[in-house]
Amino acid sequence: MKEYRRKLLTGLLHQLGSCTLPNAVEQMWEESLLNKAALERLYVRSEVARRVRGGEAKIKAIKQLADELNCSYEKVRYAVYKKD
Repeated sequence: MKEYRRKLLTGLLHQLGSCTLPNAVEQMWEESLLNKAALERLYVRSEVARRVRGGEAKIKAIKQLADELNCSYEKVRYAVYKKD
């Protein structure tokens, strides 16, 4: 399996060429190669953690982020506490 994965990654790197990182990410997004749900969870976790480090209560940070993202409190809470 590792050899197959290595071949896939080599093909991806060949396709991306010498793109800058932002351009490579954009190209992977356009090709649907990125997991949107995983990226959302990553963003939510890091944003809530940033707000908590800034002194905000975790519950308040989750509530405000849910409002800002136009999604439910439960969705943000799940992203914060679910460990992949």
